[in-house]
Amino acid sequence: QQAFPSTGVVASSAEAQMIVTLRHCEGVCVQWAEALQYLEDLIQKQLIAAIGKEVSPSDFAEYMRFHNRKLFAEPYAPKPFCFPVRRSNAHSPEGFLSIEEESVSSDTGASIATPIVTLAAQATSEDHVMSFPLGASTSVTFGGDRYLHAWLSNKFSGQTGARLSLVSRARQFSSFLVLVGRITSATTFDPKYGAIVQNKDELSIPLDLTTIPTPKEFKDAIESLSPEQQGFAKAFRSMQLESTLFGVLVIQIKPQMERVLNLPEDSLTKEIKLTQDLMQLFIKYQIPSDLLSYSGESAGELVGGATANERLEVVRGHVRAMQAMIEQSKAEEIDLRRQEETYRRPVSSSSSSGVGRCDNACDSDDECEEECSMLLEDRVNRQRRVQRRGQRRGLPEAGGRRRRGRRRQCS
Repeated sequence: QQAFPSTGVVASSAEAQMIVTLRHCEGVCVQWAEALQYLEDLIQKQLIAAIGKEVSPSDFAEYMRFHNRKLFAEPYAPKPFCFPVRRSNAHSPEGFLSIEEESVSSDTGASIATPIVTLAAQATSEDHVMSFPLGASTSVTFGGDRYLHAWLSNKFSGQTGARLSLVSRARQFSSFLVLVGRITSATTFDPKYGAIVQNKDELSIPLDLTTIPTPKEFKDAIESLSPEQQGFAKAFRSMQLESTLFGVLVIQIKPQMERVLNLPEDSLTKEIKLTQDLMQLFIKYQIPSDLLSYSGESAGELVGGATANERLEVVRGHVRAMQAMIEQSKAEEIDLRRQEETYRRPVSSSSSSGVGRCDNACDSDDECEEECSMLLEDRVNRQRRVQRRGQRRGLPEAGGRRRRGRRRQCS
């Protein structure tokens, strides 16, 4: 009371007592938190000593796989997401498609990519077909086996989720088409990206995953919003729930080429060179399929009357004719380019060096011979004629000098 009077001052004894009490409470809270932290650290050390290692998300995922093997029956057990791309069980795989997770080992710290383990349901009904648009006026319908996968991601608080990649691998002389997008309805597929995987290609596409709130979290988040904002949030969430189903579509190329070329089924399986030539004509040169397909009317018979070998020979003849025409057009284009260079850059009659070079910015003589061979040949011939003329003019003088030198020696 002497240091802090009760009246007539700003800091009275009551305020001083309150400050001392609050500081004491703060010290008690800090000691209580340190005691709890000490107990948690002690329990964590005991748990690590009992297990033998510090558990990481990859270790917990491995434990879940071990637990699922005991919990589920064999037909319903989770399986790795790694599927062969094959035409049927009688054919060898064209390649493999998998979704791999890059997990870091807690023991060695090495990063290993392994296929994720999913719960899968398969449907093989041929009646149900789906479609996706190629443009404003064209759509593609497809069927085949369909798989629905569910994947459970494990992560600890404060850590990032798993890094996933869609990996496609093709074998030598094999090819297939991979489309990645979303499934917007039971009959519609919305592709966003596509790629042709062929001839030992390995395509890896990183997958960026985002987690939407649970129904309880969403309800708690919009509780304090206005009715208009709640309506907008609910509408946007319904769109997310309807169009967030990730889809991958695999289309085999050989069966589709057999259809557009009017060839029997399984006729291109062992025709490796013909298949590669067709792929080059379709992809690189954008040749229409009707210029290479088999037509019974062109052979003077109805469609279906020819055997598989006869149809293959007709298609092979169309391919050879198209390749010959492409080579001819290449040669004509090269000749035209040479003529343009000849008229655009006239040949100069004099040159300081002994070897003729064109006026283009070429890095080497080999490149000059490939680009401007006619121009170089003309220049070299002119230089040779000039050198021959100079040698012919210098022969009498050189001979006279030799004769005069001999006479001096004799005298």
